[in-house]
Amino acid sequence: MRRVVVTGVGIVVPSGIGAEQFWRNNTAGISYTRDEPSMVAMGLKSHVVARVDGFRVEDHLPADAVEEVSGLSRFVQFGVTAGTQAIEDAGLLGSDFDRERAGIICSSAIGGTPEFQDAYEMLSESGRVPVRALPEHSRFYDSVFLNFAPAWLARRYGLEGHCTSLTTGCTAGIDSLGLGFDLVRSGELDVAVTAAAEAPLSGIAYATLDVIGSLSRTDCPPERASRPFDARRGGFVLGEGSATLVLEELDAARRRGARVYGEVLACGSLNNAHHMTDLAADGASMAAVVSRCLREGGVGPDAIDYINAHGSSTPQNDIFETRAFKTVFGERARAIPISSTKSMIGHSLSSASLVAVVATLGAMRTGVVPPTINYEFPDPDCDLDYVPNRSRQWPVRTALVTASGFGGIHSCTVLGTVD
Repeated sequence: MRRVVVTGVGIVVPSGIGAEQFWRNNTAGISYTRDEPSMVAMGLKSHVVARVDGFRVEDHLPADAVEEVSGLSRFVQFGVTAGTQAIEDAGLLGSDFDRERAGIICSSAIGGTPEFQDAYEMLSESGRVPVRALPEHSRFYDSVFLNFAPAWLARRYGLEGHCTSLTTGCTAGIDSLGLGFDLVRSGELDVAVTAAAEAPLSGIAYATLDVIGSLSRTDCPPERASRPFDARRGGFVLGEGSATLVLEELDAARRRGARVYGEVLACGSLNNAHHMTDLAADGASMAAVVSRCLREGGVGPDAIDYINAHGSSTPQNDIFETRAFKTVFGERARAIPISSTKSMIGHSLSSASLVAVVATLGAMRTGVVPPTINYEFPDPDCDLDYVPNRSRQWPVRTALVTASGFGGIHSCTVLGTVD
């Protein structure tokens, strides 16, 4: 099997647009969770989100690209922006590569659902009349369906191989990475652009997640509402954003002089076949996928220097992950720094896990692991090293990233440095 490396990174999140800004703010431990008045007006128990403030697609794409995506949904604009960043960062523009052996895999949990909601309310007068037909020139479908962003990026950059969309919920970012990894490792592709984009901040998302008790209900300032592993955690903060990684076969990347951020050693995914949302407290299903991923990557438990956890700030997930890590790593689990990026920028569904991969590549590159902020009250059931509140100088050569999602899916990836 061929070795697969990351040669391009793109990211749009509340803490930064572009990898350097994101890495800087991520290690600074700054919170980007804010009050959301519309949630208060809806009478919801949660009232906090993490938004990419001030995003304008025209600030990040050339004029001809802006003309094509202007007016489309926010999740599409996030996706094409992060994708463009990563492809340009990888130096693929003007590079000599076989375009039929270059593909793209994008993912999203709910795609253009907010735009679906807006269109329905407009066309039906908020349900009072039968839905009217959209005008023939409408770009509604481009805005809402998952396959527009990958198709647009494939067309713009001549990626003639696989063009695929995944929707496996909150693990979909790592799942897109895993599919790209498999395609490059097996020799089916030489280049795989792997991506996730999400812009779920809308009434329908707020209401459906709030009613099942997933969203943060902690009685504290909004900046402290996301508090993974803390005893007073009360649910996750809904966020938005996008991340893209370009994967290539190592020797081909070296031949064209590409910068290498790190190597993907393994990816894995299992379904717990237990419940749509509930997690068994023993963490066995997460332990199973982590153990398999380590084994397939040829990485022993003693080699892991850092874990970027799913760390959603829900009462059950954080115990679930803690117990999984104890099962896999034994007593050494207490010596591994663990952090949750969601403590700063909330949970952006599909893109959260790929954002975590970008955060981990930053830790490998800089030797600084980001903190889990808002950690104030220890939970006796969450008693590992969560890098509380401040980043830490820490050499990272091999790292683990974990994710869980509705449907009982657990996914992970193991990353390593390349000498």
